[in-house]
Amino acid sequence: MKNTICILGTIMLWVTSCSKSDNAPEKVYELAKQELDIPYGNDPLQKMDIYFPEGYDQSSPVVFLIHGGGFIAGTKEDFTPVAKLFVAKGFVAVNLSHRLVDAAGLDQQPPLHQSSVVKVTDQVDDMALAVEKFQNSADNWGLGTAKMYMAGHSAGGTLAMLYVQGKRNKSVRASGNLAGLTNITLTEELYNNPPDHEHWPAVKELLYRMSGQEVTQDKALALMAISPNWVSNHNKPGKPNITVMAKSNDEDLQFSPYYNTVKDAENYDNELRSYGTQSSYIVMDTDHGFGNHEDDWEKAVTSTVDFFKKN
Repeated sequence: MKNTICILGTIMLWVTSCSKSDNAPEKVYELAKQELDIPYGNDPLQKMDIYFPEGYDQSSPVVFLIHGGGFIAGTKEDFTPVAKLFVAKGFVAVNLSHRLVDAAGLDQQPPLHQSSVVKVTDQVDDMALAVEKFQNSADNWGLGTAKMYMAGHSAGGTLAMLYVQGKRNKSVRASGNLAGLTNITLTEELYNNPPDHEHWPAVKELLYRMSGQEVTQDKALALMAISPNWVSNHNKPGKPNITVMAKSNDEDLQFSPYYNTVKDAENYDNELRSYGTQSSYIVMDTDHGFGNHEDDWEKAVTSTVDFFKKN
């Protein structure tokens, strides 16, 4: 009888301890130190900040972060608060600026038609340069390179997918897309019957500058080359990807006449799964800037971190 009581007592202690552990609050990591404006190229925008969580070492996960701005604007400083949310989860956050597509004259009526020296492919090159810089210097910072990830917001999410899912990536394990475009191609209908919409001329001009090719059906491959879904199709099975999409993304970006970014993201998730690639697709009740609720960014980062930790 005594033995039975002891065994039951042991089981109860184990169940109780497990229950307490399961319900225990997740550790919040403090910022231990930061290294700012580290150059990874010769252009003034080719710089990165590194934020280190307490207790960091060579086994700490690393996330490269890319700001939004429609490929034409923004800097790493715009994304610093989000970088620190990743640090609070125990990640080393490498927050990047990158070269920008030329926006001069896009706001004119009609928009100024001119090429851009910097294209989306050059921005993806910047991702590669930043990763290479980090890999070559990680030992100096007391960091490792075995668990590297990349995530971005809006245009930054598209760039993260283009790099991670592309041929140049050898070491970054997964991509995180926060409300970015998974598809930049146009339908045959848009080529043949462009919409009579006030923003279409500027959108068409931006696509020309992003791709370096006129937006005509015979040049469709140029847009495919900067579309994550097409890049994944040519490099399958690819790397794991999570997309956290804003419910009102299309309305906020005023893309409804040209793209359905929410549906495109769902289709991309299905595409990756069809290759046997780990993929997660989440739609949040928020706006493109994750600002409908005070904790929207926290939720988006938590979902991304949870996915990265599994991959």
